[in-house]
Amino acid sequence: MFDMKGMNAVEYVAGHASELDYDMLSPLAIKRAGQVIVDTICCALGARDTDLGKLAAEYAMATEPGNEAILWGTNVKLSSAGAAWANAVASKHIEMDDSHRICGHVAAELVPLAIAICEQRGLTGKDLVRIVAAGYDVFGAIQPGVKVAQRVRGLDHKSQAGTLASAVVAALAMDLGKDKVANALALSMDMASGTEQYVFDAGLCDTKDLLSGFAVRNGIYAAQLSAAGFQGPPGALDGEYGYYHAFGDGYDQAFLANLGKDFTIAETGFKPHAGCRHVHACVDATNDLLSQGKPDLSEVAKIRVGSYKNAITPSFRVKYDCDTVNQAEFSLPVTVSVVLNKGSWYKEDIASFDQPEVQELVPKVEVVLDEQINSDWPEKNGCVVEVTTNGGDVYKGHVSYALGEPENMLSDEEFESKFRYLAKGVISEDNITALCNMVDTVGDIDDVSELVKLTLPDK
Repeated sequence: MFDMKGMNAVEYVAGHASELDYDMLSPLAIKRAGQVIVDTICCALGARDTDLGKLAAEYAMATEPGNEAILWGTNVKLSSAGAAWANAVASKHIEMDDSHRICGHVAAELVPLAIAICEQRGLTGKDLVRIVAAGYDVFGAIQPGVKVAQRVRGLDHKSQAGTLASAVVAALAMDLGKDKVANALALSMDMASGTEQYVFDAGLCDTKDLLSGFAVRNGIYAAQLSAAGFQGPPGALDGEYGYYHAFGDGYDQAFLANLGKDFTIAETGFKPHAGCRHVHACVDATNDLLSQGKPDLSEVAKIRVGSYKNAITPSFRVKYDCDTVNQAEFSLPVTVSVVLNKGSWYKEDIASFDQPEVQELVPKVEVVLDEQINSDWPEKNGCVVEVTTNGGDVYKGHVSYALGEPENMLSDEEFESKFRYLAKGVISEDNITALCNMVDTVGDIDDVSELVKLTLPDK
């Protein structure tokens, strides 16, 4: 076992986060941080004019007035907590936020909060990158130890590990010092909450996206409590009733072994498509099939989709009779049927799930566990798609990694295409270009407000 120097888990995790400096980050971690920051902003911009995006903005404006941080895509300033909350909900809503194979969706819980407080306090781009990277490391130290148990119990990582990591992000941005950062982390443990019931009630509730907002709200509240002198339990992570026991199967010091050795943010992936990340390998495998020649869809006899267990279970992932877009975005039978018709998997494509040409294919889909692909999970997240026609012709497509994974990363051009798709019509073309350029230069800005000004609406 490694030496924790007499510290408990809270002290050890908070100590790493507090001592992490920009110059300690690897070039890849800095690159990914820039991509994560711009990606999150553009995801929020893409949701600004949606019903939920508008509702979140209206609620934040009514309840969190202020002059501290900008509500992205508007000319409105709110309290930093209010802006962070509304921007977090929006950045999750469009379903194109980042995705880490172990930690899940991380950016929505951390980036809007970090930007809002950095903006409020006039911090630099280097501060922002450092704080976001530290938050990812906290997420990476906590989530793997509870991931399996969470899935069994139906718990959601965004508002659980997300709450703990966001508390550290808020405390770092507030410059509280190591002891108070640790205390913010400890206090946040008792605010961690949330389930994934929304996947079974998709289209009937907003909690999938609100959970990211809950993490932000709880995180900043924990940091404020710590700053005021309130105390959290020292055993919040490794204690008898601490986080690893309450939300997982118990604490193991090995959970923290890689902290400070690898940067979690360098391992994150990005979503080039909308919908659930677990269907994206199917999207890519289907496009691989189409690149070799499109079958006559009127002659399709059967479609076979093979993937790993987490992609095909629980039952909502193989739902054939979807009633809402929100249900369709999780369904592999719908995914392959839409992509065969449309060639893409954006929100507007998913909305075609109930069209006759899509519904004609859905009953012909068989979803199976591919033993080889499953044995490679989570190191890989592959999929194989096979289409057989009435005449016996067979078309096949396969990917080992979904596009956007670290091993199959988006090109700079693909990132820019995504950013432009999301931000178009909300901010000017000049500002979109400037945002794209921020991927590589965010660490050079003297004040985070320079970044945030690029989110002001097109006039």
